[in-house]
Amino acid sequence: LWAFMGAFYDRFQRTHTRGYRLDEATGKWEPAGVVVEDGFWPMQEPQPTPDGNWIMAGFRVANGLPVTDGHLPAVAISHGSDFTAWDLVVISAAPGLGNIWGESTVIVDGNRVINIARYGEKPLALVSTSADSGRTWTPSTPSNLPMATSKPYAGMLSTGQRYLACTTTANTGGGRSPLTIAVSKPGEHEFSKVFVIRRSVSEKTPGVSAKRIDFSYPYAVEHDGRLYVGYTHKSHAANELAVIPVAALRAD
Repeated sequence: LWAFMGAFYDRFQRTHTRGYRLDEATGKWEPAGVVVEDGFWPMQEPQPTPDGNWIMAGFRVANGLPVTDGHLPAVAISHGSDFTAWDLVVISAAPGLGNIWGESTVIVDGNRVINIARYGEKPLALVSTSADSGRTWTPSTPSNLPMATSKPYAGMLSTGQRYLACTTTANTGGGRSPLTIAVSKPGEHEFSKVFVIRRSVSEKTPGVSAKRIDFSYPYAVEHDGRLYVGYTHKSHAANELAVIPVAALRAD
């Protein structure tokens, strides 16, 4: 079992990714050192691709680096099963996008990979596609999907549905409430339905409930017919877990 953690010096200077491997005999995490350099901040677990490698979504933090194109979406691609060696692939931005804080996530569908990234200038999802398991990409471009300026998390359900956890409502702007999940129909690439996971004011949870509460940094994993979505309040003092039956996420 591996863990990959973002690290930096001072205030996001010389950002990099460190790897840790679990020693199952002792139950202790053993450091593997810096495994990705040049500004990479991981945002999603590694996922296998048909070429025998693994792809890990994140973004390239430009602070302290000799670059001028900003904080762009990026992925790291492993050297096969060697999780100490990764190639950084930075995804360029379409011209004229302005400020980007490119926290990103990927949906892997064979060699075809979709990257969905946080914008910054506007509350819209940025989208880029790869046809070669993440080696080359179309420029990251604004989509027609409203999305808060917040970290997204995406994946594919066992039903063949693509999903995106973030705030994807037409009237929220940059706000991070309600937390939603957008889903596609099985086998389709476009999201066609949005469900609310959590509203700021709610009587159905023992967690925080107030008009100014918002939710961010979602992460999701499917197990035994349920999708478990973890997320936090921006104070990071209130973390919650939503348990959603996969059957309840039908888009037809």
